Amino acid sequence: MSKDNDLIVEATTAPRSKPAADAPTRPGGVLTDHAYSMRWSKRRSWQGMVIADRDAVPSVRPTSSALNHGQAVFDDLAAYRMTDGSVSVYRPDSHIKRLNNGARRMALPQLDFDRVWLAIRRLVDLDEAWIPAQPGSALLLHSVLAGNGSSLEVAPAEECLFTIVASPLTRPAPSDVPVRAMVVDDYVRAWPGGTGDINAVGNYGPGLVPREIAANYDYHHVLWVGGDPERTVQQVGAMNAFFVIDGVLTTPSLDGTVRPGIIRDSIIKLSRDAGTVVVERPVPLAEVLQGISDGRITECFGTGTVEGVVSINGLGYRGEEYRLPGSVAVASHLREMLGGLHRGEVIDRFGWMRRLTEVSTVHA
Repeated sequence: MSKDNDLIVEATTAPRSKPAADAPTRPGGVLTDHAYSMRWSKRRSWQGMVIADRDAVPSVRPTSSALNHGQAVFDDLAAYRMTDGSVSVYRPDSHIKRLNNGARRMALPQLDFDRVWLAIRRLVDLDEAWIPAQPGSALLLHSVLAGNGSSLEVAPAEECLFTIVASPLTRPAPSDVPVRAMVVDDYVRAWPGGTGDINAVGNYGPGLVPREIAANYDYHHVLWVGGDPERTVQQVGAMNAFFVIDGVLTTPSLDGTVRPGIIRDSIIKLSRDAGTVVVERPVPLAEVLQGISDGRITECFGTGTVEGVVSINGLGYRGEEYRLPGSVAVASHLREMLGGLHRGEVIDRFGWMRRLTEVSTVHA
């Protein structure tokens, strides 16, 4: 056992078997040996900061407001294996900032970046051997901030539990994942004034039935559109949506119904830095369908921390299939740009890759 600035680190005495080097792993399907937890109360603030065997993570109470009222938020960030063998975490500042924005909306306490960054560094250092060896592979870090009080009262949280678990992440080659998405009528993911722009845990359960409906028609994702008269596009599954319309990279604007993805933000910044015009605006469903039909839309792709950059080659709507022409030039270029950053093979102009040895705070 070791102690670092009130963080207690207890290495497991029963390490698990790691997946075979060539074995594909589903995101979150396999967990590493260790996990991080800390508790918060209105009276004592943050305490009990521990990294230990993942099965030793404290459980939420039956009275937890996370269980009873959905008062919880989460975030996924990733640590990448770089070409020189070192490990860096991608934009942890931005992820924790997004988590805090969600916590504020859900009446949960704010997380201190330095405290969480120390925990991430120690956890990744402890479980680094779980990251697949090939450059660009990753360790997915899934964090949850959950209300965990002793009362069933519906109120701002007075006690909370924060946890981080880790999972090895490998992605199939782009050519192996032709992806199609379908609009499922009568279901809406988010609406103005709601929580569609944060990672509230309650946002995802209601999407399972629409996803099953889409899967029954051999579609991989739901193309989420709003309930407004124009039925503006929000997301592709859990991913942010991008279109190439008349040669212009276009993405739905952050109107309160669209999750502010870190990869979305990265792609916009990288593209503009390279001189590419990127337009953020409402994208009506009718424009997308007509644009595919008349050739104005040449590409569609989704982005996310878990998924990376995923080309969409077909959209389904009310029994009709709208096939894209098959061009993936823009998505492939952006995927390679991000991959180069993750592998440490291109200059990190924005300082997004944070090495485990870095201590100082870098604000998002």
